[in-house]
Amino acid sequence: MVDLPFVHIGVLVNDLEEAIDRHSALGLTFIEPRTVRVERLVEGGSETALDLRIAFSHQGPPHWELLEAVGDGVYGAHHGEGLHHVAVLARDPIARRDELVRAGFHEVGAQYRQDGSIIVSYLDPSDLYGIQIELLDAAVQDAILAWIAGEDAIP
Repeated sequence: MVDLPFVHIGVLVNDLEEAIDRHSALGLTFIEPRTVRVERLVEGGSETALDLRIAFSHQGPPHWELLEAVGDGVYGAHHGEGLHHVAVLARDPIARRDELVRAGFHEVGAQYRQDGSIIVSYLDPSDLYGIQIELLDAAVQDAILAWIAGEDAIP
């Protein structure tokens, strides 16, 4: 895989199907919406589980990811519709997060697997001029590319 400055942009929306229709005006097509079960989302000192509805564009990389707002945390509608994150690949997301924290960034939330490894880590948008960075485990990117290719994969 070629290293890119980012692999997708995430856009938070209130209605996923409406957003897919709206983005089609840009000439984009999307995979069928998927519901991804987040078993362990840690943010603000608390843990929760949630179902996240998403759809990725066929066009890319970088791809568009539409995320339907859910809950009252990192994916909550209170953030407003629009740019949610810029996803950057991390071969070792924990090490990369720790490196960035040492450089003055702050983590606002993370999704974890049952084994404790990170799926994604979100960095505080106020640390980078209003842009929330999503540190994305490279293995998850492989699953996303499989979804876009029409294959079923587990991240």
